[in-house]
Amino acid sequence: MKRINMFAAASVALLALSGCGTTSVFDRDRPDEFAVSRSKPLQLPTEFALPAPTPDAPRPQDSDTKQQVLDAMFGGAAPAPRPQSAQ
Repeated sequence: MKRINMFAAASVALLALSGCGTTSVFDRDRPDEFAVSRSKPLQLPTEFALPAPTPDAPRPQDSDTKQQVLDAMFGGAAPAPRPQSAQ
């Protein structure tokens, strides 16, 4: 029983100390927090070119979400094909 306890203690010590060393397997390049440089400040565009709002127009976010998904996936409502007459 004493041998099992010593083996368990040695295993725990080996496991605990294995985190202290490094090997080439787990080494990776980490960013250097002291080598960070400042970026240029943000600039506003000279012209936004947004369309003017129209009064009483429906808001796009108020429409049915399921219909928006179907329109995005399948291109919206397409005209139905004309049935061909039997000749």
